[in-house]
Amino acid sequence: MDIYIIRHGETKFNVGEVRFRGQMDIPLSELGISHAMETGKALANIPMDAIYYSKLSRAKVTAEKIKEHQPEASFSEESFLFDMSFGDWQGQSLKEVFTPEEEKRWFKYPNDFIIPNGETFYQVLDRIHRLFKRLQEQEEKNVALVSHGAVINLIFVYLTRTDPSQFYSFFVKPCSITHVQLTQDGTYKVKGFNETKHLS
Repeated sequence: MDIYIIRHGETKFNVGEVRFRGQMDIPLSELGISHAMETGKALANIPMDAIYYSKLSRAKVTAEKIKEHQPEASFSEESFLFDMSFGDWQGQSLKEVFTPEEEKRWFKYPNDFIIPNGETFYQVLDRIHRLFKRLQEQEEKNVALVSHGAVINLIFVYLTRTDPSQFYSFFVKPCSITHVQLTQDGTYKVKGFNETKHLS
């Protein structure tokens, strides 16, 4: 199975001061919509069997722009692709959440933090595990997954069996395309990572 992992397009929270977005439903910016359209065109020559997306509008609208070029693909909301919950931190900037020392530690050991009323990395890794186990049992050849930065980072923590402290090693840009080949025995090969050459 060839899996194309797409991060949603830009929102106002993706520019300027870094803020925790999580499960807040923040719409795409004008640039985000434009990039989503370009991403759909970039994938148009790959016949998708299925497009799975997070229910948050920034991911769903990105997925809709891909679907416009994939008339034969099934189109399904996927709860396992829902963004990580950052609980009480959602909508706040790093400086509002952390002291300077805590901020340094967050980027080095983010999995050590307990997010008030949020998810842990391990809870998100569990749903990623369940999603990929299910995909291994399905017969589609080409599948698109439209999700969020934190979830995509953790997909690669999962696939590479890396310690979750390496969360930030797998950062991908909005509307980037990452291509992974997955076999039924669970092995994988990364064919492309964080590709953005299709974006103007």
